[in-house]
Amino acid sequence: MQRKVAALLGAAAAVAMGAAIAAVGPTGPGQFYYYYNDAGQVVGYQAIRCDGTREAWGKFTRNYADGYFICDPDPT
Repeated sequence: MQRKVAALLGAAAAVAMGAAIAAVGPTGPGQFYYYYNDAGQVVGYQAIRCDGTREAWGKFTRNYADGYFICDPDPT
């Protein structure tokens, strides 16, 4: 019985880690992610613009491409 509980908890942890990996997204200003379905169609988008505002829509999948905006330095 204890082995079944341990196996079940291990499987639940693996599923949770998979969900966390699928939720990868931008971590700082100027970064964006496009998310794709298995057919290669864009199904989601996340970004943190250069001014720090966030934008997100659609479905976030494990199949993604990321990139960076060209942010001008802060003019002072």
